[in-house]
Parts: sequence; C-alpha cells; structure tokens
Amino acid sequence: MKKLNTLTIAALVSGPFLFQAPVSAQSIAPVNLPVMPIAENVQQQDVSNFMKVSGVISKVIKDDANLPKLIVEDKEKTTETHLNITDEALIFNSSTTEQLKRDSLKEGLLIDAYYDKHKPMLMIYPPRITPEIVIVNDEEKTGNVKVGLFDENLVSLDNDLKLNIGEKTVILNEKGKNISAEELKGKELIVFYTVSTKSIPAQTTPTKIIALDIAQKHMLEEAQFAIGDDYYMEKGEKMIPIRKVAEHFGYKVEWQNKSATIEIRQQNRSFLISIGKEQYSYNKSLRYFKVVPEIKNGKAYVPEEILDILGAN
Repeated sequence: MKKLNTLTIAALVSGPFLFQAPVSAQSIAPVNLPVMPIAENVQQQDVSNFMKVSGVISKVIKDDANLPKLIVEDKEKTTETHLNITDEALIFNSSTTEQLKRDSLKEGLLIDAYYDKHKPMLMIYPPRITPEIVIVNDEEKTGNVKVGLFDENLVSLDNDLKLNIGEKTVILNEKGKNISAEELKGKELIVFYTVSTKSIPAQTTPTKIIALDIAQKHMLEEAQFAIGDDYYMEKGEKMIPIRKVAEHFGYKVEWQNKSATIEIRQQNRSFLISIGKEQYSYNKSLRYFKVVPEIKNGKAYVPEEILDILGAN
C-alpha cells in the first residue's frame, strides 16, 4: 500500500507536466531532452522578449529561395534544432561586433540564436525556429554578448549587467542608424562587451549596443497581416492602402477632395500626402516617396516605406 501511495502521489505531482506535451509519444522517437528548472524558465520569460538556443552548426541546407536552414546540435550531440535563417535575421560576430551575411554561417561554428518568444511555434521535434538574432561566437578573440531588457538605469532586468556608456561606445538601432543613450532606456538591447567587474550586477563599458524595438516590430507585423493581399507592385515598390494602414496604427484619416490630399493625424504627429506627387509632409518637414501615391479602385495607395514612420514610437 505504501508503494502504491508513493506511485499515486508521484503521478499526481508529475501529471500536469506530462500532459502538457503537444504531441503524443507515438508520434516522435524517444529523445533524452535536458529539463530546464522551472524558476530559471520563469526568470528568462520575465527579463527578455527572446528565448535562446545554443549549439554547433552541423549542417547547412539551402531551400528553394536559397535561404539557409541550419541544423544545430548541442555540445553532447544529444539534441538538435532546425533554424530557418531569413533576410531579416540580424547576424553578428561576438568579438568584432560586425554584422555578417547569412552565407557566412558555416558548419562547425558555435552560435547563439535568439527567437521571439511571443511568436507561435510548431510544437514538434526537432524544433523548427526562425531566429531574429544569431551571434557567431568567435573562438579566436574574446567577446561577450548580452541580449535582454534593460531598465531606466541601464541595468538588465535579471540584475546581471549594468551598462556604463563610454565615449567610444557605438549605439545603434536595429537598422544601423546612430541613436542616443537616452533611447536605450527600457529597451531590449544587444550588448557587446569584453570585460566586466565582479560586482552584482557586473558593470561594463560596452563596445557596441543595438537597441531593438520589439513592440514596434509586432505592430508592423500586425499591419502586414491587416494589409493581406490588398497591395500591388509598382516600379519595384510595394504599394499599400494608406487608410487601412494608418487607421490600424490609430491615426485619424481625412480625404480632402479639392486638393486630392490625404491628411493623417495622431496627437502631435501629422502627415499630408498628395496623390500624384512624390513630395509629402511629415510634421511640416518635407519628405519624398520613391513612387508617387495613386488612386486605384477608389482607394489611395502609397509606398510601403511609410510603415516605419507610422509605426514609430
């Protein structure tokens, strides 16, 4: 009876975890997978928008679009992960901090891949992941990389690292444009550094910092979903319905019939877009489209480039 009770209690304790499996045991081959402690998993969820997969590239396969799929194994070669590398993936060398091309991902390289935990993922084995960030660990030179959320004092939310901005620290957004240190606060950051103190949190003067705006990225993805197939190509540019997109971001849109002009407003932000003209106004400053806006089927279409401005914080 004691043995029975012990087994019953064990089943009740482990049951909720056993039945969370997304696929049945019959659908995949038995695999010895490492188990992450619950506390560690919860912490990782709280301190970053990303989850990390590390390993060595054992094989590179090109798909029909010539995009690489990486087969990555852990150091013990007991598990593998399939990484689909897209044009949007940010790829960096851990030591030089230089951005790399996807063709530089070769067999034998040790990498860390970070993927957006908010995106849905097929629950199959081996996992199929589309990472947003890939760090190639340089075996010849020392280089540390931290990916995580940082607070107003530039301390990572896991209290692991504090950033002291130096005169030579390069600060960029994910498009490679220079930004100020003030724009780092409260953001998800990719931090490149060499040495740090042994304090808690450790302190470092980074060589490079790249700020990621995950919220904006999600909004842009939702905007693309809202557009759907309501677009067309003109001179190599994707033309999108401006009213649908602007209203998606919460702007008020008005059509001025006499001047054939579209007025878009939200708080202290405003746009004036004229049909048939490359020039448009953003907060009274002049900008230029690559292709002129036009009317098709009773709707105004503009180049897709305006999405980045509409979705900016």
